[in-house]
Amino acid sequence: MKLKALLFVFILTGSVLKSQTVTTQFGPVQGTMNGSVYQFLGIPFAKPPVNTLRWKAPQNPTAWVTALATTSFAPICPQKKFSTGSASTYTLMGNEDCLYLNIWTPQTGTGTRPVLVFIHGGGNQQGGASEDGGGTQMFFGKNMATRGNAVVVTIQYRLGPLGFLVHPGLEPENANNTSGNYAVMDQILALTWVKNNIANFGGDPNKVMIFGESAGGLDVGNLLLTPAAAGLFQRACIQSASPVLADYIATKNKGIAFLDSFTTVGTDVQKIAFMRTLPSDSIIKDEVSPLTGGAVGLNWQSVIDNVLFYDYPSQLIQAGAFNKVPLMIGSNSEEMSLSAPPTVVPAMVTALINTTVPSSLQAQAATLYPPGSNTTQARQSYVGILSDAQFTAPARRTAQCVSMNQTDPVWRYFFTHKHTFAPLTPLGSYHGMELFYVFNNWENATAGTGPLFKPQDDSVQKAMLSYWVNFANTGNPNGSGLVAWPQYNAANDCYLEIKATPNGSQCGLRTAQSNLWDSSVGYVTCVSTLGVDEFKNTDLNFALYPNPNSGVFKIETPPGTDKGTLVIYNTLGQKVHEQKLISGINEIRTLGLAGGFYNCILLNDANKQLGSRKLLIE
Repeated sequence: MKLKALLFVFILTGSVLKSQTVTTQFGPVQGTMNGSVYQFLGIPFAKPPVNTLRWKAPQNPTAWVTALATTSFAPICPQKKFSTGSASTYTLMGNEDCLYLNIWTPQTGTGTRPVLVFIHGGGNQQGGASEDGGGTQMFFGKNMATRGNAVVVTIQYRLGPLGFLVHPGLEPENANNTSGNYAVMDQILALTWVKNNIANFGGDPNKVMIFGESAGGLDVGNLLLTPAAAGLFQRACIQSASPVLADYIATKNKGIAFLDSFTTVGTDVQKIAFMRTLPSDSIIKDEVSPLTGGAVGLNWQSVIDNVLFYDYPSQLIQAGAFNKVPLMIGSNSEEMSLSAPPTVVPAMVTALINTTVPSSLQAQAATLYPPGSNTTQARQSYVGILSDAQFTAPARRTAQCVSMNQTDPVWRYFFTHKHTFAPLTPLGSYHGMELFYVFNNWENATAGTGPLFKPQDDSVQKAMLSYWVNFANTGNPNGSGLVAWPQYNAANDCYLEIKATPNGSQCGLRTAQSNLWDSSVGYVTCVSTLGVDEFKNTDLNFALYPNPNSGVFKIETPPGTDKGTLVIYNTLGQKVHEQKLISGINEIRTLGLAGGFYNCILLNDANKQLGSRKLLIE
């Protein structure tokens, strides 16, 4: 009997030692020990967005008293999950009660560890924090937290129509008479939770890095653009994406058509009330894949609502009106190899060029992406077109523009490592592949476990983990024992090629190809807004600085505008300030204006517009 009693005490003591209770602002949570890190799976950061809370801003969770067991992942958000490479094979899955986050930490209690918050991808339509890929949970944070001595957080957010619907029936519910962007609000509330609670999990709330891939990277880019996220993170990493925002009216029209496919009875408000009675599966059942034939589609997007977002990304970044933090950004060398057609003949390359490139540039495109004489060569060019047009060139645009409009550093990478498992090597560095290595989980994948895990794989995963954690900690990915990663400069486009044996000396990443795609879309290269001197000898019409400001700023006008006039409009198009300018430097005082975004228009004496700038008054 004594032996049994001692055994019971031993088992009980062991279970206590392997669990840990941490206090949060809403109640205590109890995690478990996994190896040498504490693991908290399924912490609610919001009330379930169900019933009348569907299509409303997320609310803080109801507080609790008894320690909440956080031992398993919460359900993923409702989605039509398409099989990899298929636009027709899918599974309806998920639960609306999905707004949870997960934490892995080496030590609870007050700490100074960097915090890496991951936002998953999936076209903002599918995916989740417990995503399985290659036979392992891709975003499982145990190895990253253990080996990086860091706090790792993964979050979930509403997807598809449940996260992004814009509709007139929702507008009366909001003081600003807008709708949409519910997924963005989820992400902001999750980051607010991290800011308020992560110190109890050993993390430093002033060393928070947000990172995401694909649509998650797009979301990271968009979080740079909203004042509502200011101060919630100190570093950002965009993987295989760039910020994208949609027009509000166009998206609302799509929302109207979407609801009308369910019901045309009643007012707009009544239609929304009806939609809130439907099960989530009914709402997502007719969704189409966000990835077809290698073309990335954004079926549901964040919108310019003049509440969270005030203008298109290029305009906000060019104006310096964004959250300025150190930025890492990059893409993979064969992004679309998994989703491009498995067999490509030369004629398909020519057809793709003819449908994506203006006629005046098609000869140049054919030189850069030769159709070839066999299916192997043709598919290589086909994948190259899809990858460069959708990822390589947009990443350069974002890196260039951000680097020219903030003093915080920018770091660009290009992931080129290939799986060492021979059957996968021909796929190259496909979309999302780098995540296995960032999280150090390729060693747990079916094709990477045991003897299939090679020294090259280990070299890449160790380096990526160190770069990412160093960046979260200091804003600079470099550190002891690592190949030097050059800071990005728009003039030379230097970057780090991530592979088993990097050297850090590359500059000019697929320059001719990126120039082609810039020309194809009519991209206008950014110019710097960092200071007056940087506007010399350019074709800028006028310089506005500092931006943002508190209501007092300066404008430098070009010669010949002695009779020029500055007119400032608010986002409703109402004129709020007008001032005659002289050639040279003018001081503008708008202390009576409320904080927010404004449009500044420079007119000459004949009322001809010479230029415009976006102004943010804080």
